Amino acid sequence: MIITINSIGVWGSGLNGWDATQAILRGEQPRVDDTRKLPPPSLLPPNERRRASQVIRLALLCAQEACQNGPYEASELPALFASSNGDGFIINRILDALASPMGAVSPSMFHNSVHNAPAGYWMIAHHCQQPAVSLGFHNETVAAALLKAATEASSEETPLLFCAYDAPIPGSLGTVRRTDHPFGCAFVLTPGAHAGPQLSLSLRTDITETDPTTQLPITLQDMARYNPAGRLLPLLHAIAHHENHTLHLPYGQHTLTVELTHA
Repeated sequence: MIITINSIGVWGSGLNGWDATQAILRGEQPRVDDTRKLPPPSLLPPNERRRASQVIRLALLCAQEACQNGPYEASELPALFASSNGDGFIINRILDALASPMGAVSPSMFHNSVHNAPAGYWMIAHHCQQPAVSLGFHNETVAAALLKAATEASSEETPLLFCAYDAPIPGSLGTVRRTDHPFGCAFVLTPGAHAGPQLSLSLRTDITETDPTTQLPITLQDMARYNPAGRLLPLLHAIAHHENHTLHLPYGQHTLTVELTHA
């Protein structure tokens, strides 16, 4: 299957948009950790803006930038949101609340704990009635999401919004689930080969995964290794350098091979 990347959105610690991220990937600017909270996306109505957690904000900022840079209206695009951890911050707060003497859980926390919360906020913000998928597949979430997005875009012959994101988990859960730095990336994808970065996807059984992170600037290597969504960073590095690249992503008993070319 071949799909084309029309536009890109990126947000993370020290990565404030695709333009700034390209400069860091090319070694033109250093990445500096930014521990400030993400701003609430302006696209949300006031009530939803107040309720949106940091993970929801991360996903929506990525998706918003990709759509702003692309040729399609956000309301017209089917969407796929993918996260390995989900909203670990909210889950940790719920567990703390349940362990307290009162055991009371805030309704807004419960509302944000479901895996499709970012997709729901996105569809509300854009009055979008297109289908939306929310997907998780542990460390192999990016592979599963890319394969699902390419399959859906190709079979339905329609452009699609792809968004992968993950953030560190606080508390006890974080001690058994290492995730370095918040990071998210969104693409607006179209089926087939068009002008721009093209991805050819195939499932293989004869490939052994290699470490693709060594080519990255050293300040991004832990993000690529220890944030599941960060597995897209080597691909973004090649796009920023306008280079062809082959990325091998584990996917169950197979390997998803993603071949990047430019047209």
